[in-house]
Amino acid sequence: MASKRRELTLAIKEQIIRLSNEGRKKVEIAKITGYDPSTISKFLKRFTVRKSVENSTRSGRPKLTSVQSDRLLNRLVLKDRRQNLSELTSEFNSLASKPLSKRSVQRRLHFLQYSRRKVAKTLTISKTNRKRRLEWCRLYKNWTVNQNWKSVIFSDETQVVLGTDDRVYVWRKTDEKWRPECLGMRSVRNGGSRISVSFWGCICYSGVGTLTPIDGNLNTEKYISLLDSHLWQVVAKYFGNAPWIFQDDNCPCHMSERAKNWKTQNNIPCLDWPSQSPDLNLIENVWRMIKIRLARVQHKIKTKQELIDNVMTIWASFTPGYIQCLYNTIPDRLQAVIKAKG
Repeated sequence: MASKRRELTLAIKEQIIRLSNEGRKKVEIAKITGYDPSTISKFLKRFTVRKSVENSTRSGRPKLTSVQSDRLLNRLVLKDRRQNLSELTSEFNSLASKPLSKRSVQRRLHFLQYSRRKVAKTLTISKTNRKRRLEWCRLYKNWTVNQNWKSVIFSDETQVVLGTDDRVYVWRKTDEKWRPECLGMRSVRNGGSRISVSFWGCICYSGVGTLTPIDGNLNTEKYISLLDSHLWQVVAKYFGNAPWIFQDDNCPCHMSERAKNWKTQNNIPCLDWPSQSPDLNLIENVWRMIKIRLARVQHKIKTKQELIDNVMTIWASFTPGYIQCLYNTIPDRLQAVIKAKG
């Protein structure tokens, strides 16, 4: 229920009166409106005495804004959702007859139900791939972690970039999260240098495997060389003569004929993988954790080698317990995809 001290809006007051006139009990009205029964009771008593839904005159500092200034502020927000508070205040004061402080503008924005929120990131999955994801999850839903999934080596590439900011914020109301104007891509910081390094890595149930930086763009030749140099040591360390399965996604250099032939010639057992399924690849969680930890120290990183060293240090810090917790989530991930129909 809403807070007992929250002021009732005109629309809520009119709704309470209408429900009361219909013979609804105060407890019913409270459930419908989301307010505490005592709030409903006090308002109805005041309305019976005053015969008005308007608030009585209160002492205190008069309001600095008018209906017209609120409308102006609303138009400015809708014109550019990404302005920060300082920019919005500056533009408002250049147009309004009475200037306001940043704090006053912020209060009026909250009164208009706008909050500064991080944009949501979306992954649009094609109809064909939704169907394939659903079929794949149904095929493997009976696999257990101890008997099946703990034999799988998950792998992937990622790019770590310093000098960009993916914390893009917009002014929006609670129900506007998925409006096109409230979505967006990451923005580049003004000033500062941009450092970028790509990595390939793999994990297995017993812990993290190898992690290696990638020089330049990854093609089939580099990918084969990368696997030949780094996959076998993971197999030898964690599996020995025990059975194992290798997972990689449907990136062109992973699925080229030459790459497939190399895997076949080297007896690498591969797990077929549905396209557009980063949510099913456990190593994506590891990449995310690396980037979160990097954000805490990125102000200290000045060179590409320092970035590589920091990523390697974070990678080595992941415990087998953390990786095993990720493996234990696989059945739930499959059921979530099935429930969402792909």
